[in-house]
Amino acid sequence: NGAEIRTIFDTGASAIVLTEADARRAGYDPEALSYTVSVSTANGTGRAAAVTLDRVEVGGIVRNNVRAFVAEREALETSLLGMTYLSTLSRYAVSGNSLELVD
Repeated sequence: NGAEIRTIFDTGASAIVLTEADARRAGYDPEALSYTVSVSTANGTGRAAAVTLDRVEVGGIVRNNVRAFVAEREALETSLLGMTYLSTLSRYAVSGNSLELVD
């Protein structure tokens, strides 16, 4: 829906994971989602709801119909840019304080 969402680049995350607040910004109603997916995080285990993001754009690189999850309330402080987006790139690199994404 055009929502701008800040994420953490996370190659350890198998998918994009949204916080409840960011999911709401993206047009989802967190209370209407089904939190049936077990997830393991650095903070332990929890549950998430599977969703499909119509459009994800990072640095001008657009992907459509990207699998993602919405974390349970308070389970995540910041949304994660995970491998369901990153694996579609030809390469990515982190150097110092910069991130390079290549389509």
